[in-house]
Amino acid sequence: MEGEPGMKRLLSDKRAYFAVFGAIGGLISAFLYDMLGLNSAFKSWVFGTALDGLSIGALLAFGQARYLGKRFDSKSFLKALLIGGGGGMIGGFVALNLGFPLAGALGGATDAGRFLGWTLGGIAVGFAVSKAVPNLKAKTASIAGGVGGLAGCGLMYLVSSLSAGTATTGAAIGVAIALAEAAFREAWLEVTIRPKGLSLEKERTVTVSLGDRPVLFGCAGDADVRLVEMPGAKAHFANVSMEGGRIVLRDLATEKSRNLAVGEGFDISNAHVVVRAKAAMEKA
Repeated sequence: MEGEPGMKRLLSDKRAYFAVFGAIGGLISAFLYDMLGLNSAFKSWVFGTALDGLSIGALLAFGQARYLGKRFDSKSFLKALLIGGGGGMIGGFVALNLGFPLAGALGGATDAGRFLGWTLGGIAVGFAVSKAVPNLKAKTASIAGGVGGLAGCGLMYLVSSLSAGTATTGAAIGVAIALAEAAFREAWLEVTIRPKGLSLEKERTVTVSLGDRPVLFGCAGDADVRLVEMPGAKAHFANVSMEGGRIVLRDLATEKSRNLAVGEGFDISNAHVVVRAKAAMEKA
């Protein structure tokens, strides 16, 4: 089909996933804001920013699960919801009680306090998302989330409604985090997942960053990359980790390990996996 390659690229692009799910999180936050009637300044900033953090953070965690073929990762979802909500509440409180007074004392407009609030909210979301994305460093995700929140706040002035504004900001935070993950990782796995049997799923290629935490492949809900069951295998098939500069594949059925070279591939269940790395690591 003519549109197949374009659709495959879209389904393989984490930036698209994070933009869409971040925007949905922003829309949910705006809906809850209107439903709860948060009209006072205190409620608007403290509880409103908490709603932004928990909604956008939780939806980005859900987007990460869908990106890797998982139906629903309740643990990561709830963790992102709680961290994003708590961090957003703190960010809103700081913006209201420090950002706005400080902006006024320095002769600035209330816009300065608003930018601070969204930046702090974005930092909270980034930190929350780092708990759902394998080997995404909390510092990297938090800074990226703050940049996304800052940019999103600026974009809010171009739209005329709360819903559109929070959706835009959620998308900006999501894209910023996805870009930062790709920019700052040393090595990663390129996983091509091929659907088996009767399925509406399309073949697609996703990436998973390598780092201190092993990347787990399996058919269980706690697998980082969820694949179809393998005859005679347990729920956890294998994991790949970085150990002392080496990339190690561990077969969890045989308990045997072997080193993988950059560019080397292997097949597991319905996936083909290839090791990728930045140029500096390839030369090492």
